[in-house]
Amino acid sequence: MNLDFSDIKVLVIGDFMIDHYIMGESNRMSPEAPVPVVVPKEEFSIPGGAGNVAMNLKLMGADVTCVGCIGNDIWGEKLLSILKNEGINTERIEIIDDHPTTLKQRIYSDGKQVARLDTEKIINWEIDDFTTDIAENYDVMILSDYNKGVLHNSDLFLTLISASQLSPDNRLETIIVDPKKDDFDHYNGVNIITPNLDELQKATKMKIDDNESIIKACRKLIEEYSIEYVVAKKGDKGITVVGEDNFVKHIKPHTVENPDVTGAGDTVIAALSIVYAKTNDIEFSAKFANAAAAIAVDKTGTASVTIDEINNYIKSYT
Repeated sequence: MNLDFSDIKVLVIGDFMIDHYIMGESNRMSPEAPVPVVVPKEEFSIPGGAGNVAMNLKLMGADVTCVGCIGNDIWGEKLLSILKNEGINTERIEIIDDHPTTLKQRIYSDGKQVARLDTEKIINWEIDDFTTDIAENYDVMILSDYNKGVLHNSDLFLTLISASQLSPDNRLETIIVDPKKDDFDHYNGVNIITPNLDELQKATKMKIDDNESIIKACRKLIEEYSIEYVVAKKGDKGITVVGEDNFVKHIKPHTVENPDVTGAGDTVIAALSIVYAKTNDIEFSAKFANAAAAIAVDKTGTASVTIDEINNYIKSYT
C-alpha cells in the first residue's frame, strides 16, 4: 500500500541544529597522540535535531512548518537555506543575536566516525503566542525535545495541549513528543511519546532488561502522565508500543549490517506521526516507522528517508 501524505500538515516545534560532516581518509597515526591523521576529502551539512525531523517529513511528502530558534551565524544561515530549499516553512524560526546555532561536527576516517565536536549554548527561549491557529491549521504536532532550551517551559506544553483540545471540530488531534528530559512532568497529557530504552529507564527509575519490564515502565508513564501511547524504541530489537486498556504490540526489528544510528529517532517520530495522522492506526504507524528507521540506519550519518524508499522497502518484505 502506497501512502500519500501530501494532505498532512505538520507543526514541528523543537531544538533545531545542524550536523556538519568532514569525510576523509587516513593512512597513518599522529606522532603527537594515538589518533589518526585525517585528510579531508568531502564536507557537507545536514539539518539535525528538529531540522532532521522536518527534512524526513518533507521527503515523505508532508507539508511542514517549523517553530524554534537558531543563532545569527553562518551555521544558522546554512540551516535555514537547506530547509527553505526543500520547501519547508521556516517563518517561525527566530534568529537570535549573540547565540550560537547548535552545531555537531563529525569527522569520519575511511567511513568510520573518529571524532565529534559540539558547539552549543542552552537557551531559555520563550515562544511567541501563536497557538490560536494551531488546532485548525495542523493535523499533528511534533515536539522534538533535545533539551537545548526551546521546550524548557512546562507551561508551553500545557498551552499547546489546551490549544489542541479547544473543540471537537478542530483539525489537530495528536501531539507527539520525542523526549530528552529525565523528568516527564513536562510531557503530561501528550498523546504519544517515543523514548528509547535509556530515556524510559531514567524517566521511570525502573530497571529495564526485557519486554516485560519495558511494558511495566511504559504503563507507569501512561498512568502517571495521562499518555495514550508509549512507543519504546529498542534499537536493533525493534519497537514496543504500549497503550491504554492493556494494549501491547511488539514490532520486530529489521536486520541491518553495520547500522549508523545517528538521527534514527528523528526518522521514527516523523514517519510515526504522519502515518498516525493519516490512519489513526498506532500498530501500522509503528511498523511503518520501524521500516523507515531501518532505511535510515543503513545510511551514513544523519539521514532522511523518502516516501519512495519506504514504499519500496515495505514491498520487499511483503
